[in-house]
Amino acid sequence: MAAIWIAIPTFRRPDQLAHLLQTLPAMVDRHDVMVLVADNDPAGQEGAATVRRLQEGGYPLPLTLLTVGQAGLCAVRNAISDAALADPDMRFLAMIDDDEWPQPGWLDALLICQAQVGADVVAGPVDSCFVGKTPHWARESLVFRPEERPWGATGMLWASNNLLVTRRAFDLIDTPWFDPRFNRSGGEDLDFLGRLHDAGARFGWSPDARVSEWVPAERARLSWVLRRMWRIGCTETMARRKKLPGKAGTARLLARSLAILGLRTAGLAALLLPGARRVDIAGQWIKSWGRLYALAGGARNHHYGAL
Repeated sequence: MAAIWIAIPTFRRPDQLAHLLQTLPAMVDRHDVMVLVADNDPAGQEGAATVRRLQEGGYPLPLTLLTVGQAGLCAVRNAISDAALADPDMRFLAMIDDDEWPQPGWLDALLICQAQVGADVVAGPVDSCFVGKTPHWARESLVFRPEERPWGATGMLWASNNLLVTRRAFDLIDTPWFDPRFNRSGGEDLDFLGRLHDAGARFGWSPDARVSEWVPAERARLSWVLRRMWRIGCTETMARRKKLPGKAGTARLLARSLAILGLRTAGLAALLLPGARRVDIAGQWIKSWGRLYALAGGARNHHYGAL
């Protein structure tokens, strides 16, 4: 069907999804692309309705709709992966979230980096686009700053919201690609990438493969940012705990988490310094407590976005 599949999981964001789909054709000028939208809300199906409306209006790119009945991040990402891998022509799976949209040259930049580096997985930066009046600290916060790395081969990658995965990469790890243990908590992409890294996958980074992400006003609040840092601490620890099972592994993680908490607590003194990034300092301290919460087993039953 197509050598490149662009995969978009969606859940109750019809307006943002429509913006992404309407932006894609101008940014992806290729004839070997298939766009796959996976709606993870079988009851409301707002995403499905958006796709059908665009299809009826003569959408210029091949567009496939997949309705995923099982709720959860891993369920929808596994369904996407299975659908793409079922196409024998598929060589690359590009992942982008439904509240994002690509900037010019996005897909080509990912593909060029993959070819020149020989990478199994390539990622790029995500630029925040704030909606409404935004406090200055939010624009400078670690949560919203785009990650910047030099072009080329790189170390561990952390997220799937701007990612190109080769077909070969899926052959390096066992199924399920995205571990259902992370279905409700998040962190499924970190676990996926961590397993690929451990299996010897080669990672690349392309600074020119940029996407933009909507940041609604309710996210540009201190409470949301600190909850986000808490969740990151939880999910990172859950992924590490999977690699270090048993009492010995838990003891190692506990010692590490307590040491980090000690350092972050001492670092709180920097809050008094002029020009200090106070939200980042506080966020890293909160993240340390999230690690301990996850070690106590408190994170596993939380729905994504609830923390």
